[in-house]
Amino acid sequence: MASGVLAPVVTAQEAPQITWEECPPQVDISTAQCGSVQVPMYHADPSAGDISVGFIKVPARDQSNVRGALFGNAGGPGGDAYSFFGNTAMNWPEELYNEWDLVAVQPRGLLGSTPVDCNTPAPGYDEFRMLTQAGAFIRESCELATPGYTASLTTDNTAEDWEWVRRALDEEKISILGLSYGTYLGSVYATRYPSHTDRVVLDSAMAPSLGWNGVMASQGPGYINTLHDFFAWTAENNETYGLGETPLAVYQAWSNRIVAETGTNPTVAPPPARVGDVPPAFAWAGQGGADVMNTVAPTGVALQGLATQLLNPGSNQAMSPLLNITRGTIPQPSTWPNLAAAIAGQEPVPDVSGSDMDEYTQMALANSTTMQRLVMCNENAVAPNHLEVPRAAWSSLVTGDIFDASSTYFSSGLACSGAAPTSGTQPVDGSQLDVRPLMIQGTSDPQTPYHLHGELAQAMDAHVLTVDGPGHGQTVGSLNPSVTAAMLDYLRTGTTDVNWAPGLNPTP
Repeated sequence: MASGVLAPVVTAQEAPQITWEECPPQVDISTAQCGSVQVPMYHADPSAGDISVGFIKVPARDQSNVRGALFGNAGGPGGDAYSFFGNTAMNWPEELYNEWDLVAVQPRGLLGSTPVDCNTPAPGYDEFRMLTQAGAFIRESCELATPGYTASLTTDNTAEDWEWVRRALDEEKISILGLSYGTYLGSVYATRYPSHTDRVVLDSAMAPSLGWNGVMASQGPGYINTLHDFFAWTAENNETYGLGETPLAVYQAWSNRIVAETGTNPTVAPPPARVGDVPPAFAWAGQGGADVMNTVAPTGVALQGLATQLLNPGSNQAMSPLLNITRGTIPQPSTWPNLAAAIAGQEPVPDVSGSDMDEYTQMALANSTTMQRLVMCNENAVAPNHLEVPRAAWSSLVTGDIFDASSTYFSSGLACSGAAPTSGTQPVDGSQLDVRPLMIQGTSDPQTPYHLHGELAQAMDAHVLTVDGPGHGQTVGSLNPSVTAAMLDYLRTGTTDVNWAPGLNPTP
């Protein structure tokens, strides 16, 4: 091959046997079928033993005209396969359910496959060592109950799990719909098995070479920009929410709610002030006054946060349900109306404590969190920037700024400290595919920033559909008709001439 990337040689072998099982609670589509297959714990060393890999299949409603099997991955790593195609809340286009057999393989390590068990803390770790060797602590804790398993949680092995499920289902070719991390996983599979790959949709692509410290570092500025986009959208809809006519005014209303919840204010940088934000006494200063406000604003909110923490011992912005809901939902513009309504007091702020979750959901969430960390540390190929350690410690231990702490925890190296990688970045190359992949990328995506999509697009020779605006996961929810139409056209025909689409503008 001109690329130098060789697909594995697959010899004739007996197809894996499927054990059909009852679907887990998150599946609410009555026609869904759930099963599992036994696969090697390490595909490169079958003698190490086997594990179970679960999957869900939702047969096409029109079996007389089914177009084939569409394998999906929800991203993460650690996204739940059963919910991806098996839960109606995902709101996929009706055409997908009508025309394709939808299949999602539950990533190894999660409930439904052989789960990694990290419930017993590794001995010998005090609080300081758990902080400074977090990666080692998690890996050693998981090894206690599932010895030898943690190092197998890699994209390398998970891509091979897909191949075993494909063979078990007797599908000659599969199409792929990968979201976020799923763009990398799907590309790895397509690179290894081009003869078994048909169409490939890459939604919100990550840059493989940045896994994982670099991926997390890139999200810091993206999240803040998207937060400012949300404040601007809310200001444009002031008649509905009454939170202010400028982004900064909305920010202040949002900050006031967080102060009411925790006793201290958020320290994430506010949006730029506009002329309308200048106090009346200084209105004569115009834009110059706004520029002065912008110069001092970031330092001002940080100092205000420290002052309120001193005045209210034990206060921490990270304890705010509204702050956590904000960071968790702003990547999807479809959630903005509910978030704005919660800030305005028109709707209750959702409970993020987990107290209203059933036992299975709590267990699944904890399992997904540790599995994700294991994959990220096993595959980390980006050297840490130790100069960021003080900033990471300050954000997580002092100010509680979850916008800053989430990215710097990885970029500083703290997240994977003590846990050396077990797997490298996997080759991706679309040159052997019969059908050119389609990549869909938002220009203001906070989680997989637009300026980084070119690495995977070039490697896979993908046709790029640019979506002008915010949003991570452009195909999810059937909410953007232009994107949905282009994706369906591509899946049906293998091509699309659409290069650009408007972003989703939520309706209040």
